[in-house]
Amino acid sequence: MITLDDNIPIMAITILSFLCALFFVQDQIQFKPKDEFEVKLNYSLKQRPAVSEHNTYRFTTESASQNAQGVLPYLILNLKILKASTEEVKLKVSSNRNDNVMSRKLKEGVEFSIEIGFTDDVKDRVTAHEYTVNLLNDKRKEQSKIVIFVNEDGTFLINGEVRGKL
Repeated sequence: MITLDDNIPIMAITILSFLCALFFVQDQIQFKPKDEFEVKLNYSLKQRPAVSEHNTYRFTTESASQNAQGVLPYLILNLKILKASTEEVKLKVSSNRNDNVMSRKLKEGVEFSIEIGFTDDVKDRVTAHEYTVNLLNDKRKEQSKIVIFVNEDGTFLINGEVRGKL
């Protein structure tokens, strides 16, 4: 026969499990709906700066893209926020290399440029390959986000959705 004293450990474990679940579950920042923003790829050809032989140490594991000279494809993303909620007042862009790329006040219809760099460098992971655009409120709390990711094969994804190939 189970008495009240036998149920106390079960109740304590249940309550403790519930509290732990609340503690460890964090608010997931939602992706900005794709009809509320627009991303355009702006390809151009740029001359890669020559690497100075002086004051430079070359590793033997360098990728071919680092040694490439001449005119190479260069990518700039043009991001336009078509619709912003009343809470979204600031835009902050960061890369997977923990670089703060941009921080600006947000206005609907204004286009922002994000320089990605030489496409070979992005695919070879020489430079950043993931950019997160956070839309913040006036207290700098994230309201929504846009994640831009380039796979090693050049597949271009926005919020996990394939949008093309570099």
